[in-house]
Amino acid sequence: MFKSIFSRMLITYLLLISIIIIVLSFAITSIYKWYVFDNKQKELQTAYYQVNKLANSFLTKQISIKELNASLDSIGYITDSKIYIVKMDKNSLKNTKTLKLGEDLNEGYVIKGIDSVLSGKRVFEKEQYSTKLNMYIVFYGEPWKNEHGITGAILIFSPTSILNGNINNIRMIIWTIALIFILLSIAATYFNALRISKPIFKIEQAAKRIAYGQKVEDIEIKTNDEIEQLAVSFNYMKKQLAKTEEIRREFIASISHDLRTPLTSIRGFVEAMIDNVIEPQDHNKYLNFIQDETSRLTRLTDEILQSAKIQSGSIKLHRENLKIKGIMETVLSSLKVSADEKSIVILLEYKEELQVFADEDRLKQILINILGNAIKYTENGGNINIQVKDMFTKVLFTVKDTGIGISQKDLPFIFEKFYRADKSRQSSQGGTGLGLSIVKSLVELHEGRIWALSEQGKGTEVYFEIPS
Repeated sequence: MFKSIFSRMLITYLLLISIIIIVLSFAITSIYKWYVFDNKQKELQTAYYQVNKLANSFLTKQISIKELNASLDSIGYITDSKIYIVKMDKNSLKNTKTLKLGEDLNEGYVIKGIDSVLSGKRVFEKEQYSTKLNMYIVFYGEPWKNEHGITGAILIFSPTSILNGNINNIRMIIWTIALIFILLSIAATYFNALRISKPIFKIEQAAKRIAYGQKVEDIEIKTNDEIEQLAVSFNYMKKQLAKTEEIRREFIASISHDLRTPLTSIRGFVEAMIDNVIEPQDHNKYLNFIQDETSRLTRLTDEILQSAKIQSGSIKLHRENLKIKGIMETVLSSLKVSADEKSIVILLEYKEELQVFADEDRLKQILINILGNAIKYTENGGNINIQVKDMFTKVLFTVKDTGIGISQKDLPFIFEKFYRADKSRQSSQGGTGLGLSIVKSLVELHEGRIWALSEQGKGTEVYFEIPS
């Protein structure tokens, strides 16, 4: 029923606040009622002590019956009650038919109360209905005590009308305040729910427009809380999506050119040979060209497929303890021809007993890719320095070259998919912009990390570490 965040927050907060206010109102009312009757009991108990003293004074003839009645009337007026002194013992209650208590006291609850009082107990009934008085009363009774023991009972009756009137007045005040608080809470909750849900709705609409391919401006939200942070993250995501989309378009355009160029060359050479435009003695020369172009196409498609496999999570590592010496010998052997063609000197530094816990094929792929880039972008006669160090829980690989370097604006993005720092140069050399992205993914599959330092014209340093 309530599907939006706004309605859910509004209903939830209102229910919660209303329940709290209602419970508190009931609690305060109940506490106040208990307080009023507790004070009344203490008041009647004080009156009882005075009446017990007066009754004993009358019993010893220190005061007259007239003085006793006058004093009882005075105490009754002050406490808003009627006071009865009953002289009797417990045996008098054995035959209730012959019991004479007077018209006002001839009620069942009174007789029951007298029975308890004569047994030495205190009786206090908060709201006892009296048929004789036709009202609810507070009934208080205690034994009439003197030096001889229990002489009778002192009974005090006080109407609850004034007490209940005070309680009702306070109850009305409490519930009026509760209603005011609930109404204020409705307004406060409404505006608070609107304040929270409105920016979220704004972000939702922006996300839908992005999904439809529409251009969306940055969302400005100033709430100094998680919602503002959500807007900042949304704006960052939007920019990254736009950047990725731009890179994707450039990649598609570039890869289309990279695929079309060798295919055009292959087709041209094949057609020329079929049409005998190329002399038979030159066929081997052009077949070698076709083979080179085919290898280039294979390399491009392999990188695209490799990236797709990594992204889908279908690549599983088979990790084992590998000796660095064997890995490096294999990698350098595969790159020797490329390095020798440019007279590049490769220096290698590591301890022969050093081992790393990795997937052999993937580690070779990482090193070949990084060293291949270093050779590609290092001028003739340059140097490449490789260091492998044991860092206790990790093995750190460092590849430093004396090549052309990378600009500071491009450096943060070189490990991103499809990114090309030097688009014209990489395109001419057949790069897809996926190589270093694949390397980064493979390093992270090993629970490692990779980073680079570079300065244009002063070479590049690539570091990656893998748990040992």
